[in-house]
Amino acid sequence: MEAVIAAKPIIKVAALCGSLRKGSYNRGLVRSAIEVSKSINGLEMEYIDISPLPMLNTDLEGEGTFPPTVEAFRQKIKEADSIFFASPEYNYSVTAPLKNAIDWASRPPNVWADKAAAIVSAGGGFGGGRSQYHLRQIGVYLDLHFINKPEFFLNVFQPPAKFDSDGNLVDESIKESEVWNQTSTCFHVLLACHAIQLSQESVKGIEIEYIEIDRLPLLNTDLEGQGTFPPEVEDFPIQLSQESVKGIEIEYIEIDRLPLLNTDLEGQGTFPPEVEDFRQKIKEADSVLFASPEYNFSLAAPLKNAIDWASRPPNAWANKAAAIISTGGSGGGERAQYHLRQVGVFLDIHFINKPLFCLNAFEPPAKFDKDGNLVNAETKERLKEVLLALHEFTLRIQGK
Repeated sequence: MEAVIAAKPIIKVAALCGSLRKGSYNRGLVRSAIEVSKSINGLEMEYIDISPLPMLNTDLEGEGTFPPTVEAFRQKIKEADSIFFASPEYNYSVTAPLKNAIDWASRPPNVWADKAAAIVSAGGGFGGGRSQYHLRQIGVYLDLHFINKPEFFLNVFQPPAKFDSDGNLVDESIKESEVWNQTSTCFHVLLACHAIQLSQESVKGIEIEYIEIDRLPLLNTDLEGQGTFPPEVEDFPIQLSQESVKGIEIEYIEIDRLPLLNTDLEGQGTFPPEVEDFRQKIKEADSVLFASPEYNFSLAAPLKNAIDWASRPPNAWANKAAAIISTGGSGGGERAQYHLRQVGVFLDIHFINKPLFCLNAFEPPAKFDKDGNLVNAETKERLKEVLLALHEFTLRIQGK
């Protein structure tokens, strides 16, 4: 009687690139990985374009439904066995388009959950390593299982040339390197944790799909309701500064009209009108007050998008004093503050260290009324202390 040998499963891998630029080096890594996958039996890799995704706004959701482009994107992620991220580094973090896609697919039910994943990145210096660190931390909340080894950070500016003028990977030593090949192989290690017995000698059975994320709407957690920063909280520091903090004039600046970051929209030293106006507002400010809700253990995509636009040369954030306030459940947004401080290192933003303002909105006594207005007197005093500290620190930075 002949023995029956079970076929190895085909593993579908969804490949996402965080850069929208046509000549992106990270997109070139995805194209090269797809070509490599074609020579591997059972490995199917698909690039999924994220540019059509609208910016996250939960008002676009129905009762368990999403905009068509979001539904299609979420379905691609749901059908994938594992995820291949090509994550460029922007301001020591992931890009806004990638964060936007991540946030949409995390909306209940979270379609990232319990999937294997790997990250590659290309850029200057550390080769995108800091973006990988942020992506891994976000993955904790999403329940993504990232491989630990090998790591893939490619410094594209070290000779010899790694890419051609169109962003295609041309360095054969990278294509044939152990790190590049093992990046695919390690998907099997993670899937083995789910009792799938795969050979350690090949990468048969992997299918990778690139998923386009820039059609997703930009995340706007201020529109959600519970667990987010009520719009009235943004207004309260302005009211407070007018009433009891002399020497401070606060202006609220809208960021949801900014287009999703795409450097192809830039001219020679010029930006889209909405971006030009926003950058000018930041440039004219002496200091910055960030109201930063936490989303998936990190910043919300709209805030990251605004940060990235104002950081484009010349960096409008440089050498400004800043403070952060946040509210939500549990830690009150403290993880978002941590990420924002790390981004601020690259931007040359000088954040005040004390007082910290992370408000658990659901811990008694009530902090807000039914309309989202801040009513807790103790919290108002804490907010006033933040403004006073920011005022003093701004004067110190300016040498006054």
